[in-house]
Amino acid sequence: MKKIFLSIILLLFLMLQSCTTKKNMLYLQDLDNYANSNLNYTSSKIQPNDILKVEVGDLNPLVAAPFNINTTSTSQTSVEMMRLSGYLVTPQGNITMPILNEIKVGGLTPANAEIKIKERLVNEGYLVNPTVQVRVLNNKFTILGEVNAPGVISFSEESISLLDAIGLAKDLTYSAIRKDVKLIREQDGKRLVYHIDLTTAAWMSNPNFRIRQNDVIVVTPNKLKVNSGGLIKDPIQLLAISASILTVILLLTD
Repeated sequence: MKKIFLSIILLLFLMLQSCTTKKNMLYLQDLDNYANSNLNYTSSKIQPNDILKVEVGDLNPLVAAPFNINTTSTSQTSVEMMRLSGYLVTPQGNITMPILNEIKVGGLTPANAEIKIKERLVNEGYLVNPTVQVRVLNNKFTILGEVNAPGVISFSEESISLLDAIGLAKDLTYSAIRKDVKLIREQDGKRLVYHIDLTTAAWMSNPNFRIRQNDVIVVTPNKLKVNSGGLIKDPIQLLAISASILTVILLLTD
């Protein structure tokens, strides 16, 4: 019986050693060091396959109407309907508007696209003092790996924070490696890969780590999850399984 007791103690010790430590689990452990730090934002750029809503206005709505492909008010139109009737950006970065025809907007921010369209309307003599609004309708990101709700998630803002994205995916699992979350982004014809340590707040001051259209977030599982082949979801489950096995052993030996 003494040998069994010592075996149980040894097994529990090994299990505790395999459990994830607080240092690897807690978010933003040095957050106080970055309090009152400046916030920096960079506007997202329009990419191929973006769907744009372009709305042209004027003091006389009848004059601006020919430049709008959808005159139905937003309150009466679903987002899905607006996407279907929006301007799809071609692989070359162009959209085709009524009367103005082809306009290159790829690589521009929505604000710069507004300026470019407005300049054409004025310089080509169509309108005197128009207003132009450009908005991306199909903002989305993909999050995969050790999160509770992986998948493709839509958002309406121009960009969101990485913590917002994780919240939309129902948080990371216990098995997630928080010190190396990968952010994959396609920008200006290149694929960029960032590695982010969520246990520190240092990354929060970097505007590149705000989630933009078409970003992909990959959360890697820890060694315990990988070695178990996915059968064991977290250390707590491992403890429960081991406790059950030990109980059976004790009953049999008694």
